[in-house]
Amino acid sequence: METSARGADGLLRRAWLRLLDGKRPWGAIDVLPDRFGVTRYRLMVYRPDITESERRWVRVAHASPVWGVALWISLQVWLGGASSPWIAFLISTAVCVGAGAVAAALAGTARTEVRVLSAIVMADFDDSASAGVRARIERLAIELLEADERRAQGRISTVEHELTWWRVYNQMAPGRSPAAA
Repeated sequence: METSARGADGLLRRAWLRLLDGKRPWGAIDVLPDRFGVTRYRLMVYRPDITESERRWVRVAHASPVWGVALWISLQVWLGGASSPWIAFLISTAVCVGAGAVAAALAGTARTEVRVLSAIVMADFDDSASAGVRARIERLAIELLEADERRAQGRISTVEHELTWWRVYNQMAPGRSPAAA
């Protein structure tokens, strides 16, 4: 019985860390089809030299609006029957704001060094600026994904992978024009 409990704990821990780590160490690429022919593109890249622990805290801090709302609703339901609605509201709000602030503090300065490019493109609407940003996001994401694949195949070293990651991160620097990239 003890080994099965440890096995379950190990499985739960691995699942939790997988959730915190995400699919890619460098960040994330999201392509989200929306209503009315709108597609949202977002490339998020972490500073390459942060530790795995810092990267996890950054992910937790960046996701705080999502888990914060879920926590707030859960606390409202749980506290709703045990106290007055105003007390439940105040406690739920204080706990969620406090937890978000703690997550941001634990993420430290690494939280502010995440680089994000976003574009919203509408089908059958000619917006060259959005199309240009989307093309830039696609180009940079492909560069990172190909580096991941080459590293997994053993065709490049971890150092070469990190150099690609740095190159993309630097190309996403604030104020850097797409033409310069």
